[in-house]
Amino acid sequence: MSVSYKNVRNERQWKATTGLSQQKFTALCTAFKKAYELLHGISLEYGTEDQKQGIALNTYEDALYFVLFQLKNGLTWDCLGVLFSIDGSNACRNFQKYLEVLEVALHQEGALPKRHFRSVEEFKEYLKTGAEAVVDVTEYRVERPKGKEKQKDYYSGKKKPTR
Repeated sequence: MSVSYKNVRNERQWKATTGLSQQKFTALCTAFKKAYELLHGISLEYGTEDQKQGIALNTYEDALYFVLFQLKNGLTWDCLGVLFSIDGSNACRNFQKYLEVLEVALHQEGALPKRHFRSVEEFKEYLKTGAEAVVDVTEYRVERPKGKEKQKDYYSGKKKPTR
């Protein structure tokens, strides 16, 4: 048995596993299908019909659920593979493939946020439009550099982590 959108029973589970309601997932799946066919020139079903072994992600819903599940949960490739009944390297390849499709789908729907700015001035102008800015400020551990001057750049003033 593997993880599947078919096993999701309520809105709480939809949001917990994908970040979307079932209604939004269904709407996004339509855009995802168009984007897949634009990128690959054939349908997902047609591309997998001559495969000898069973394909784990053989529908648009499966593929979209897979990529949204990983974006929401951030598992290692091996763990993701176990949940979706594929090996870790296939989990990584499928994620990269379907993430590209998702980005195209969101871009076509006008739902992809602006992610790159050429200068600080361009970023300031963007903020003046009243657009919402979401910034990932996740703190990452950094190995302490040698030399007092280099260490100053990485000093946060926080206590050392407990082990």
